[in-house]
Amino acid sequence: MNRQLFVIEDNRTEGMLFRIALGAIPNLNIRYFADGKSLLEAMPENPAIVLADLMLPDINGYELVKTIREQYPQSRVIVASAQRDIDLIAKIQELGVFNYLVKSEGCLNYLQQVVNDLLTLLNNKQ
Repeated sequence: MNRQLFVIEDNRTEGMLFRIALGAIPNLNIRYFADGKSLLEAMPENPAIVLADLMLPDINGYELVKTIREQYPQSRVIVASAQRDIDLIAKIQELGVFNYLVKSEGCLNYLQQVVNDLLTLLNNKQ
């Protein structure tokens, strides 16, 4: 079964790296967004997974994740950010995100594994 994944990433280089890493995962339809407004406008499509950056040009990433979790609780959220502040990470995790990844060398392989694990979990719930 194909699942929809929304990626919000305003950095073109990182977006391209996500595209390569996530494109290798079968049965995944991926849409990319460069700002929070366009992502929120598309959220009624109910993606299975949202991969969100925290540093965005038009909206506070924490507030974006909070809105998604409150208004679209069926969508699982993975946060990928360069933010390493432990207090911020704890606040994000309190929102009920599936995973928080710190952007670093090697995080793309881990991202693939996290998305594959989440897809397995979602498929087993059916």
